[in-house]
Amino acid sequence: MTAMSPEQSRTTAKKLAFWATLACLLAVVVIMLGAWTRLVHAGLGCPDWPGCYGFLTVPQDETRIAIANARFPETPVDVSKGWPEMIHRYAAGTLGLLVFGLAIASVRNRRAGLPVKLPLFIAGFIVLQAAFGMWTVTLKLWPQVVALHLLGGFTTLSLLLLLTLRLRRRARESEAPRPAMAASLARLRPWLYGGLLLVIAQIALGAWTAANYAAV
Repeated sequence: MTAMSPEQSRTTAKKLAFWATLACLLAVVVIMLGAWTRLVHAGLGCPDWPGCYGFLTVPQDETRIAIANARFPETPVDVSKGWPEMIHRYAAGTLGLLVFGLAIASVRNRRAGLPVKLPLFIAGFIVLQAAFGMWTVTLKLWPQVVALHLLGGFTTLSLLLLLTLRLRRRARESEAPRPAMAASLARLRPWLYGGLLLVIAQIALGAWTAANYAAV
């Protein structure tokens, strides 16, 4: 397998950086939709997974509603709560496809010197996150699972941001380094890590508080 030229490598890195940036933005949307679903108490708007009452969309006509209510008599159809849940699932599924696309593209273009392990790890993590999404429903909003699912969403966003930054750096490798800036960042690194740990702890505490309905 012949290696790509530096210009080809940079071009490929730019293209993947664009898609990784798009994935970051979509991850933000998925997190916001998850919050919206939570705020309107629609976490169990669809009692099954990944569909809704056995359908790909929320049942709305009388026939489908009757079928859905027969399937799940303990949780009758509430269209106003079903749609927030399904919109969140549609967005999350789209994000999953985008992440798998990035992983496949990274493997196919590994001769360009692009990150491979990170996108593969993100793809695997997305599978785990989907499992938490399923358990959130099947375990009836068990607080531990809900909190871990929320933390998984932020972890996915963080990993995608890291991938984006690495791809952008790969696309700019021809630029001259700036030693002074690198030295300044090195001195700030302990403080940055400390701040990161505090933010993670704050998000985890917020997730645990929300999952237990302890905000009030």
